[in-house]
Amino acid sequence: MKAIHGLLVAVVACVTVISARAADIVFVSSPIPYEKEDVASADVRKECNWNTTMPRYLAKESEGRVTVAEQNIDAMTDKRLTLVATNLHTAGGGGFSGPKWLVLTGELKEGGKLIGNFEARRQTIRGSMQGCGTLNSLSEEISGDILKWLKAPSLNAKLGDAK
Repeated sequence: MKAIHGLLVAVVACVTVISARAADIVFVSSPIPYEKEDVASADVRKECNWNTTMPRYLAKESEGRVTVAEQNIDAMTDKRLTLVATNLHTAGGGGFSGPKWLVLTGELKEGGKLIGNFEARRQTIRGSMQGCGTLNSLSEEISGDILKWLKAPSLNAKLGDAK
């Protein structure tokens, strides 16, 4: 009888941990939309895939805390992170083509409640010889900023170079 009771306690503890862990998962959408059409040139929109690779990178680096949503994120009641590209500038040519930057806004919601929001910016003078490579690098840096923020989300936060 003690063995059955012990086993039952262990099962309940495991289910509780798994349920708590599932509640902590944050869903993110892919691709990340552009706020307005003029945020990125037609070439960047056509040739660069930073806005689909970034959500996957966020999920990969999060150690299970972030998952790319398989459905419309706006219809979800779970914790969800909505990212929007609000400003970017990139050009191939490395340091010869001047500064490059990527700016995103993010909102973390659960149900209809806003838990936190931020503006994240990363910039570089160097970059790669190809503009898309620079956007990929900048989005990876912002991913690290977002993962740190997700540990203690706050309102109106400034991440990365936006500080």
